[in-house]
Amino acid sequence: MSEAVSPEEVAKVFVDAVAWGEHHTVWDLLSAAGRKVVLRVGAMRGMDQDLADRLGEGTAATAEREEFLTDLVSGLRADLTGNDLDNLVAEQVEAATAPGRAMVMLVLPLPPALGIAGLPVAEVEMTEEAGQWRVDKLVPRTSKPK
Repeated sequence: MSEAVSPEEVAKVFVDAVAWGEHHTVWDLLSAAGRKVVLRVGAMRGMDQDLADRLGEGTAATAEREEFLTDLVSGLRADLTGNDLDNLVAEQVEAATAPGRAMVMLVLPLPPALGIAGLPVAEVEMTEEAGQWRVDKLVPRTSKPK
């Protein structure tokens, strides 16, 4: 990449990939730590540990990888349910606490008549890896209907 891409731009590409089901892009934008978290959560929720290991090592069969990535995107969509993903705006939250770290807030803009800038939907924790921003974690800020 010739130009540096900001954390906000990467967070927006990530959420757009979730919205549009671009599961390979979602996986590619996860940091090494983010991938470990996703695989650990999958294993805690019943995914076979051998499969989790193969996915982490990049040795899973194509069908296994496709099924996992489809499930990953479905889970991320569920975390963001009820939000207009196409219209979210990514805004960096204050200065990073450490070099190579960033926190980006995904905000749903509201009509100006309401006098409120926007509704925070989720936080995206990010790390810089090899000169590119990657997603460590997506933390929804809205509650799901019960």
